[in-house]
Amino acid sequence: MADDQVQLLSQGVGYGILVGVGGAFAIGMILTTKFLSKYLNEDHHSTETFSVANRNVGTALTTSAVYSSWSWATELLWVSTMTYNYGIQASYYYGAGLSIQIAVMALLGIHAKKKIPKAHTSLEIISLRYGKVAHMLFLFLCLVNNLLSCSAMIVGAAGAISIIAGNLHIVASMMLIPFGVLLYTAFGGLKATFLTDFVHTLILLIVLVILNTTVLSSEKIGGLNGLYNLLVEHDGDRYVEGNYKGSFITGKSKGSVLFGLILTGGNFGLCIMDSSFWQKTFSADQRSTVPAYLTSAVLIFSNVWPLGAIIGGASLVLSKTPSWPTYPREMTTYEISSGFTLPYTLKAVMGNGGCGGILLVIYLAVTSTVSAQLISVSSIVSFDIFKKYFKPHANNKQMIWVSHVTVIIFGLFAAGFSCMLHYVGTNMTWLGYFYPLIICPGVIPLIFSITWDKQSTLAVIVAPITGLIFGLTVWTTSAYAFYDEVNVDTLGEQLPCLYGTLTALFLPAIVSITISLIQNQKFDWQVLQNADLTIRDHNAPEHSDSNSLNEDKHDLAEETVELNSQQADERSLDFWIKVATGATIFILLVTWVLWPMPLYRDWIFTGAYFKGYVTVGLIWLYVTLLVVGIYPLWVGRKAFMIIARGIIRDFKNRKNPIADKTAPETPVEVSPEYVDHASGSSEKNEITSLK
Repeated sequence: MADDQVQLLSQGVGYGILVGVGGAFAIGMILTTKFLSKYLNEDHHSTETFSVANRNVGTALTTSAVYSSWSWATELLWVSTMTYNYGIQASYYYGAGLSIQIAVMALLGIHAKKKIPKAHTSLEIISLRYGKVAHMLFLFLCLVNNLLSCSAMIVGAAGAISIIAGNLHIVASMMLIPFGVLLYTAFGGLKATFLTDFVHTLILLIVLVILNTTVLSSEKIGGLNGLYNLLVEHDGDRYVEGNYKGSFITGKSKGSVLFGLILTGGNFGLCIMDSSFWQKTFSADQRSTVPAYLTSAVLIFSNVWPLGAIIGGASLVLSKTPSWPTYPREMTTYEISSGFTLPYTLKAVMGNGGCGGILLVIYLAVTSTVSAQLISVSSIVSFDIFKKYFKPHANNKQMIWVSHVTVIIFGLFAAGFSCMLHYVGTNMTWLGYFYPLIICPGVIPLIFSITWDKQSTLAVIVAPITGLIFGLTVWTTSAYAFYDEVNVDTLGEQLPCLYGTLTALFLPAIVSITISLIQNQKFDWQVLQNADLTIRDHNAPEHSDSNSLNEDKHDLAEETVELNSQQADERSLDFWIKVATGATIFILLVTWVLWPMPLYRDWIFTGAYFKGYVTVGLIWLYVTLLVVGIYPLWVGRKAFMIIARGIIRDFKNRKNPIADKTAPETPVEVSPEYVDHASGSSEKNEITSLK
């Protein structure tokens, strides 16, 4: 497509986003981290702060962070592509493929809160329960997952950024995407990631509201009635194989279902095998974990539901009109598979403004993903490699140093690996179909590790290896059976990828259950609960013998208080486990049975159904903006006021140095009850003294 490449915006806009916005976010988050340290007494030099944000993040900020982590750049691009390929129903199945994993992660997170409350990574569970061999195996699986997911996001986002920004060289995009992320992630750790995720999500949701509403109400589309009438009018332009009557507007869409199943399987791997999702559960306050994750599971539909129905629907009716950027030629397979349908549609309807908006959103989404992966890998390297095998008694300073170095090395390596994937001929769609085969084999054994006390050590080792080998075997043999050859194109087809993914995901469950029941072992969860995983404070003072008696009394008092509160915590955790279990089953039934299955019949969407579908999707998006984007601002107002007053006070003192000397500053004292400094998630959190 060298001679036919489309230029939507200038290269300067691309560099402005990649360098300017990236640098601005880096500076902003570094300053925010310093403000949190100075005015709210948060120690970003502490490993607990860097890796698990002191385990006191509230519901509002956790919800925003989880939502942001699941708002991938390829998600926005891919849903438009799949809607263009298979029709409107693909937008629904994309949402169904996102939701259930977050609900499962809520269940796993609250189990982990109960059974290993001091954990930093999911791999610590494997190490304590199964030993070195299993730990090394899952260490490999998790790091591969981090690398593939991070690189796939960079490849997809860089391709879209390059086509939008005046054919900016894709390698430049790939290398510049991690630029600002490296700075603020290395400096601020997970708390900086939480805060950046919130800002990213707020901007993303505002832009999505503007884009969806503007496209729907534009003259080219003409509102709900106009969009439906155009879809009916153009329904015969292209016959969609596997759809009822080849229609764009039917619930009976074989391609959409197959895509949804592959996506669901792959997303289980991306979520469960990604330690960053576990870290967010470890970081959340005990009462916030399940509400935050379940809220995100319900609201995540709003990213893809209206976008696929409105903008994806617009692509179906505009792709052969003079307003389409490639007119008079049709889009190439490369353009479709790389996700260019979304920016092309926005260019056709909104012009440069739409392209600029989606360029910003794609950049923010991919940097949120990269940031989460950087923290995940840095925590794995520091806790599960450096501390586990090289420096068992590592202190805070050493752990933080390793984390910082890992963030930089992995960020650069992921960018380079992404370039390699591009030059061997892969694209966003091919990678999206491929990586489930590699990352799914460990999913169910890892779930069993924290939920089932009978899974044996042999089972947890054999099961994922079996799933990986047979998954790849089924993938390649299916490609040959269906298409008589094995190459990049046939391996990227739906059916081979689906069969391979299902094998890689579910075969390990059968193997694990069989071996475990034969061996009939039972694990004592107390081993995890009693594990001492705390990193000693880097500046903790040495204790003299003269203070030992007082320390012993203090420790005894603390143990008494802890014992009294433990039973209450057990009851609370058991309650949330029941809630998470019920919610997971309910979400699975609704998203994959009760809603879509009645639509899978010989039926074309009526105007009433289609308009109701689009309207509810828009309402969902606006509600998400309020809950995920606006509500955390209200909840965190006290923390914002403390920081603002501190900055104003310091500014005045600098302008009046005499007053500064004669009236020494009284430090701000913050109550320990104020558990969520950044989000202020509970109205019970009060500032006891602000002088």
